[in-house]
Amino acid sequence: MVKTDNIFHTEKLAIGYKKGRATNILMDNINLSVKRGQMICLLGANGVGKSTLIRTLARLQPTLEGNVILLGKNILDYKHKELAQNISLVLTDPIQGGNLNVLELVQMGRYPHTSWSGQLSSIDDEKVNIAIQQCEIDYIRNSNIFEISDGQLQKALIARALAQDGDLMLLDEPTVHLDANNRFTIMELLKKLVEETGKSVIISTHQVEMALELADELWLASCGDPIVSGKPKELIEKKLIAKMFPYLSKLS
Repeated sequence: MVKTDNIFHTEKLAIGYKKGRATNILMDNINLSVKRGQMICLLGANGVGKSTLIRTLARLQPTLEGNVILLGKNILDYKHKELAQNISLVLTDPIQGGNLNVLELVQMGRYPHTSWSGQLSSIDDEKVNIAIQQCEIDYIRNSNIFEISDGQLQKALIARALAQDGDLMLLDEPTVHLDANNRFTIMELLKKLVEETGKSVIISTHQVEMALELADELWLASCGDPIVSGKPKELIEKKLIAKMFPYLSKLS
């Protein structure tokens, strides 16, 4: 798939927190772009602000400076429902609602597209079923979400985001609670979904080797330095991967 048109970009973005008169800037001067059908992995050590960046891009956290532009429009100018129709989000926060089954969880992804009544249409049902099939969880659609494995739950959350049917999916550490086999399965699933749907995906992760293998582009975040972006091969050749992750000696 040829990735051409930018659907998302930032302009001199600064992220962090304000507490009273104090401002804690985690990253600033962030100028990044996302093309349609692109899988981007955000890498960096704990505490550099990866999760904060994901939450800021989704408008869950206010920017300190700069702009976030989605489809030519500042995300601050989107109504809540309109933004949810264009950006879907998978976080590490605990899920509320223990009586939900997998089907009901995935159906929640369609609520931004429903009327005030929240009633799902036949189109909504079709989107939900397609998402369930694409994430290969049809066999657990009627299972309670607290009775399935962590890997299955992560697939269900991705299916919910997929059913939301926005142009951009943001995922914060989607493999954090998973074993090695499930980590690989989830990352491969996300790559497959990008290729099949043409959606763009930004993933914050500590799975460096998988990111090098699967991502179209990497964003490297480190304390006090601007984010560096580029294709995995380019960043390896420039020794930037070896500098940030010295334990990967084979890339030096």
